[in-house]
Amino acid sequence: MSESNKQEEKTTFLVEKLKQEERGTGCCHSRHTRFCCLATGILGCLLLLLGMVVLVAGQGLLEGAILKTMALDPGSDRLHGWLNPPVQAHLTGYGFHVTNPEAVMRGKKPILEEVGPFTYKAVTVKDSVDKDTGKENLEYNEDGETLTYRPRKFYSFDPSQSVGDPDTTFITVPNIPLITGFSKIRDMGWGKGTAADVVKNTGLGTPFINVSFTGLLWGYKDELPCLSHTRPEECGAPEGEIDIFAEDTGDDWEDEDWKRKKRAAGRYKRETLENKDINFKREDFESMEKPKAEYVDCKCEWGLFRDRNVTLRKPIKMHHGMEDLRKKGWVEEFDSSPNMNWWQPDSTCDKVGGQDGATLPPGVTKTDAMDMFISLMCRRINLEYEKDMDHLGLNSYRFIPPANALGSHTDPNPNARNPANSCYCLKDQGFSCLKSGVLNMEPCKRSAQLPKGAPIALSYPHFYQADPSYLAAVSGLSPDKEKHQFYVDVVPEFGFPLAIRPRFQLNIIIRRDKDIAMMSNFAEELILPFLWAQDGFSEPSVEMAEAIHFGLSAPGKLSMLGGTCLLVVGGTMLLAALGWGLWKRRQGGRVYDK
Repeated sequence: MSESNKQEEKTTFLVEKLKQEERGTGCCHSRHTRFCCLATGILGCLLLLLGMVVLVAGQGLLEGAILKTMALDPGSDRLHGWLNPPVQAHLTGYGFHVTNPEAVMRGKKPILEEVGPFTYKAVTVKDSVDKDTGKENLEYNEDGETLTYRPRKFYSFDPSQSVGDPDTTFITVPNIPLITGFSKIRDMGWGKGTAADVVKNTGLGTPFINVSFTGLLWGYKDELPCLSHTRPEECGAPEGEIDIFAEDTGDDWEDEDWKRKKRAAGRYKRETLENKDINFKREDFESMEKPKAEYVDCKCEWGLFRDRNVTLRKPIKMHHGMEDLRKKGWVEEFDSSPNMNWWQPDSTCDKVGGQDGATLPPGVTKTDAMDMFISLMCRRINLEYEKDMDHLGLNSYRFIPPANALGSHTDPNPNARNPANSCYCLKDQGFSCLKSGVLNMEPCKRSAQLPKGAPIALSYPHFYQADPSYLAAVSGLSPDKEKHQFYVDVVPEFGFPLAIRPRFQLNIIIRRDKDIAMMSNFAEELILPFLWAQDGFSEPSVEMAEAIHFGLSAPGKLSMLGGTCLLVVGGTMLLAALGWGLWKRRQGGRVYDK
């Protein structure tokens, strides 16, 4: 072989060796790279599969996770929201001014004039702390299913939503303590005349009084409610009072002396909490609490809601939802009893139950019958779906009482009749059973001092959905569904109320009594309105609406975003692994160890 051929052969060998080294060296040809790309492909496939699962089932899984947070778990955000609602509730009241009290006392039809609204901010504290013991009035029970709390209500006047100053707005209303006193002795035999003289000569002594709206609610001077109280020693003997009716036949009520006889209850400043900076949870509440009637500066003071501001209310035992979310808010006991002890014993009417106000379980449907416990109304009330409502872009279900919710079991009208209400009728115990739309509350107003209760009846405002005879018995009322209907608007997914308006009217039951001159010419039985009020709120706060919006939209958005991201990442990884495999295939597929 010539020298030139040998040189050419050597060059060819070196070139082939260099090509071989180029193919067989570098990280792309290593066994480690092969394993890495294989793992990348497998992981990409898994991420693709997970992404599809998240897109298909992620929303439901997230919704389920959110629902699990709806129970009132100790220390949870949900408990915090229940204790500190993100919306301001209000108590709004309207008084009924009797423009013809003298004529009413002669049996004529009352002419009423609605006065209001007067609005009070309402704060409900469920976990106030006893100053002496340091114990919270909220505790979780050992059964693992319920909690018990004792609420306090704090009211402060809101002039921005009121028609005027309740301190200087005077209305003529029935004298509730006097009529209650006469009701107490109505069936008394021997000694009734003497008892009647004591009632009418103590305090204001007339069937109608002129009182400020503030006084009616929060307290005015009247000696009669303190008749059974022990007079403070430092006050000395009570001042003598003249019996202004002793020589009056009761027939002449239009003379010039009426303005003197119709004693005014005085001008008293409201004592709600608008000017006080207090800690709603920790305060010397005992010094702020007030009974319905007490001596103040040696004068008796009584008010319709005087004992409802600050005073610790009766305990409520309800389900917190941790054990069974479907039972969240369901009341098991009131005042430490599974029975109300007001109505027919062992009846459904007397059984404690229903939802605790605005504490509702999630998953509300249109076919649900919502049962609500309203202690102020002394009963449970049924609510049914009416229509969808919109609040700040949120859809809700409106629930209202059916037309026969307060219907009499004996009403001849089948649309108004409600046989289930028969156990609210205690005729066998001497209480009158009223017609549809009006509930006799005397049984639930019984006490040691008032064994027959106070003659108060409850209805919807302006006798809405009540028997027509009640509306016909007075002038000046105009029932209106939009203004006077009780309703609750609920976010069905979460059970949050976007609006809740319990509306009720308080009426006094005035019965003719031939044995008492000033009561002898009234109508046989008159259901006379003196106040109607609404509690709760009509719109959610912006903060509340935004939080609910997020809770409703987050599962869908997060599942879409998460699923899409997983698909993109998984797809990219799978494509990278497939790309390496194709490239390697073109290179001959050999892998060299190093």
